[in-house]
Amino acid sequence: MSKVVERLVCRKLVVYLNKHGFLPTLQSAYRRFHSTETSVLKLVCDALLAADRVEVSLLGFFDLSDAFDAVHQEILLDHLREMFGLRGQVLD
Repeated sequence: MSKVVERLVCRKLVVYLNKHGFLPTLQSAYRRFHSTETSVLKLVCDALLAADRVEVSLLGFFDLSDAFDAVHQEILLDHLREMFGLRGQVLD
């Protein structure tokens, strides 16, 4: 699939997911006005608030950059159908 088509599909899918409230509130990826910086600021703020309450904070990071390549296409399509109600041309 060409990069132009991928960007178009991504843009349309994000609009649909936002419209129907499928994206978690704190998700920064693919969100307008959100970035890695937004996520880092939220983490720092939460850690500082916890420190003010004399609580211990533990933070773990996972690199999921290759995870999408490991997903079986039919399982992904089934998930998109069941969880998000995507049908027809969108899945084709």
